[in-house]
Order: sequence, then C-alpha cells, then structure tokens
Amino acid sequence: MTDTKPLPGPSIVVVVLVTMAVQIASAMGIAIFPVIAPQLAQMLGVDASWVGYQISILFGAAVLMSCFVGTVVLRWGACRAMQCSLWLCAAGMVAGLAGHLLLMPLAAIFVGASTALAASGASHLLFRFGPPQHRNLIFSIKQTGVPLGWATIALIAPALTVAFSWRVSLLAVLAYSAAGALLLERWRRDWDDDRNPRAAAQTNLLSGVVALWRYPTLRYLAMAGFFFSFVQLCLGSFTVNLLVQEAGYGLVAAGVMLSLVQVAGMAGRLVFGWFADRSGRAIAALLASSLMAGAGCIASLFISGSWPGPALALFYVLFGMVAYGWNGVMHAQIARLSPPGMVSVATGGMMVWVFGGILVGPALFAATYRAIGSYTTTFGVLAAAALASAVLAAVAVRAERVA
Repeated sequence: MTDTKPLPGPSIVVVVLVTMAVQIASAMGIAIFPVIAPQLAQMLGVDASWVGYQISILFGAAVLMSCFVGTVVLRWGACRAMQCSLWLCAAGMVAGLAGHLLLMPLAAIFVGASTALAASGASHLLFRFGPPQHRNLIFSIKQTGVPLGWATIALIAPALTVAFSWRVSLLAVLAYSAAGALLLERWRRDWDDDRNPRAAAQTNLLSGVVALWRYPTLRYLAMAGFFFSFVQLCLGSFTVNLLVQEAGYGLVAAGVMLSLVQVAGMAGRLVFGWFADRSGRAIAALLASSLMAGAGCIASLFISGSWPGPALALFYVLFGMVAYGWNGVMHAQIARLSPPGMVSVATGGMMVWVFGGILVGPALFAATYRAIGSYTTTFGVLAAAALASAVLAAVAVRAERVA
C-alpha cells in the first residue's frame, strides 16, 4: 500500500475535467427525481415523500453494481466504464419519460448502475495519471461534479418543469449523457491501454469488500462513508420538501436554496481537499466535516417561514460545505491505502458502503418523517448519523497511527 509515481500520459487537467463531466451526468440523473418531486408525485398520484424510496432503489442498484465495477474497469478499461455509465444514465431518463409509476424503479436502477461505474472508472484514471502530492485536491475537484450536477438540476429543472413540463427536464439530462458518451470515444484507446481482458479470472464480486476489510484504516473509513453519504443524500433529497411544505417556499425558490447547498458543497470539497494535502491529516479533516454536519442537522430543527431569506441562504451554504466536503478526500484516501493495482476494486468496495448509506438513508428518513410528521424534526434526528461517521473517522485516525 504505497504511493506510486504517476505514469506519463495525458494532461491531468484533461483527465480531471472529463471525469468531472461524467460525475455531473451521474449526479443530474440522481438529482432530477427529488428536485421535481412535488410535480412528479402529483402526476403519479403519490405523496412527494415517496422520492425517498425512489432514491433508495437507485442506490440499491448502485450497491449491487459496486460489487463488480472494479472488474469491469480492469477488464474493459476505465474510459469504457465511464461511457457505459453515461449510456445507463440516458436509459434511466428514457424509462422515466414514460411517466408510469411502475417504470420509475427501472429508471432508478439504470441511474444507480451508472453512478457506480462513474465513480470507479474516475478513481482509476485519477490515481493512474495524477501526482500523489496533490491527490486529495485532485479527487476533490473531480468530486465537485456531484454537487455541480445537483446545483444545475436544482436551478434549471424547476424552471423547465413550470414553464414546459417535467419531461423536458428529463430530456435535458438525456441529451447531456448521450453527448458525453459519444465524446469519450476520443480518449478511449489511449486511456484504456492498461486494461486486462483476463481480469475477471483474477477477481470476484467480493474482492473490493474483502480488500477493505483486511486493512483496519480502510475498513473504518468505508464504514464511516456509510454515514457520510446517509447525511449528504438526505440533505439533498429532502431540502426542497422541507422548504415547500414547512417554510412556505415555492418550488423555484426552494430549488434555488438547494442549488446553494450544492454550490457550497463544491467549495467544501475543494477546501477539505486543499486542507488534507497541506496538513497531511486527511482523515482528521473527515472527522471535522462530520462533526460540523451534525451541528447543521441540529440547527435544522429551528428552520421556519420566519427566517429571513439571507439567513436561510447562509445556513444552507455552511451546511452544504460540511455535509458534502468529505467525498473527494475519502476517495483519495481509499486510493492511497488500497493494495497495489487494486484502486478500482477497492473503490468499488468502498462504494458498497457509501451507496449502502444512501440506500438506507432516504428510505429511513422518509419513514421517520411519516412517523413524526415534521421535516425539521427529522433532520434533527439525522444528527445521530453524523455522530456515527465522526466516531468511525476517529477510529480510522487511531488505526492509521498504529499501522
């Protein structure tokens, strides 16, 4: 588990921009459902809180795909894996366009598989071509594609839905994904020159999970990722519902607030990535972000329509920074600590835990809300998940010192 020197290859700027663009597509495919949830739910004849179950189905598919994405990357190449990711996202939008409740789970399954492939392929390329001394920042820059995708959808999807229809919003994501998949063919031959057609014989579905479990620091980091993602996706999935139903905001205004969360999340990932590289205390940065995210959950208890708009905007900027800031550093540390030649496999193992948190989180949040009847109170309960991630990050810090 040692750092390796980056191989001669393409400009790291190009690699980062391309992998970030793929992350944007994946994020938009996820975000489209919660952002237009009030209108989509009305059309389907269900309560808007059902979006939590849609998101959980999506990430259930991502968990299953994560079990073997490492093998896909090793056998067919990271660039090909990202192309498949984009086509799966497009297929998810096609299923959603049908407008039938029974097809919404199929749309979620396609997008979930897309998300797993995007993450593993990107980690493989960034670790292969990126300089180790800037690894946390590079991975964090790539991971800004996730909140950027969410912010883009939060800004344009409500406006497109109100002005035209919810189908136009899905068509926008479909067009972006298809165009990206075609463009990636330009780099596929050069970036996939390390693929190994015999990789399937050397790995199995549990290779990533087993690799993580053998190393205590990796094990506790991956477990912490379960709770990090739990908090992040609940914030992204239910902010619009909270503001519309309990704070008196319109859909477009609530979408603007959610876009602030996502933009702030981009800034948070850059800040935490920069700090991790400069301080050399990457896992401690993860601990700090989880503690501050817990404080944001508790502060959500007091949100109401009486809050001044600027104060609410500032709150969501700060909450977004700390709830989203962990992701790039987490990916970088898993890559750094993974066994030689197993970055994509270890990343897939880690994503099983991360997607597992997202699988459980929104559904549990939705069930808790239905029992309590208040989004603000449910966010207060969410602080327990943030505390769990802090405890596991602290244990990972201790394990790294002992190793």
